[in-house]
Amino acid sequence: MTIITYLKIFIKVGLKRLGSSFISNFGFLWLLIEPATLFLAEKFNLGWLGYLWLSVIALGIAIIQRFPRTSVSRNLSSHDSEIEIKIGDIFEQTGNLVIGFNDVFDTELGEIIKPSSIQGQFLTRIYGSERSKLDEDIKTALEEHHDLAREENHKTKGNTWRYPIGTTITLSSSDRRYFLSAYGYMSNELVIKSNANYIWTALHEIWEKSHLKGHGINLSIPIIGSDLARIGLSRMLLIKFIIISFIMASREKFITKKLSIIIYPQDLEHIDLYELEEFLTSTCF
Repeated sequence: MTIITYLKIFIKVGLKRLGSSFISNFGFLWLLIEPATLFLAEKFNLGWLGYLWLSVIALGIAIIQRFPRTSVSRNLSSHDSEIEIKIGDIFEQTGNLVIGFNDVFDTELGEIIKPSSIQGQFLTRIYGSERSKLDEDIKTALEEHHDLAREENHKTKGNTWRYPIGTTITLSSSDRRYFLSAYGYMSNELVIKSNANYIWTALHEIWEKSHLKGHGINLSIPIIGSDLARIGLSRMLLIKFIIISFIMASREKFITKKLSIIIYPQDLEHIDLYELEEFLTSTCF
């Protein structure tokens, strides 16, 4: 991670709570020192210089407390698993990856799929823009689900076979597996629609596939649904949604040694890692 990115994290995340921590620390230090002036007034007559030093100390403690982190994590008691939330690039992570797709598993970049999306980057960065190879791999993996598919005759662009929401397939390379999950409905007007129920269903299937085919290898997942304006859930809520779903599934069966929820640096303005750390602490038991 570059210094510029780290500074952005500090500005967007660290400063949010720096002021409140400073006030809290200053009040605590003052509360410790002030009563002493009743008995040792000569030694504890701070004056302006003393209060200035008190402010410096309180600020220093606040900076240490609120120094921006690039990741937070907590262990689950069930199945000895770990949940991590970190800032980074999902394609630079080791282990298995989750890639969000729509219910027709479109791959065509441009009007249908944004090149900058996780799905678009999956084609360009993992498949080297060989769309025909990706389409063939997806088609092969979808064969076991074909009885549940229906053909969409009114969809004029992209794929026309529609699969149930939550359909998750596994593509493999030499060192990892990719779980492609349909969490959104692609309308005939090429608008992806999703909601909390769709995402919950997709997450359930993702955990099931990781349990069956992930071999316990670390699993990284983006904030699926975060690029859909109509979903009605903030990035913070989506992350909490993923955490709760994983915890509930982990109580039933082993899914992975470590789940990493990856936040892209450009999403930092929407994320409060301190709040998420508190949420992890309160839910991971």
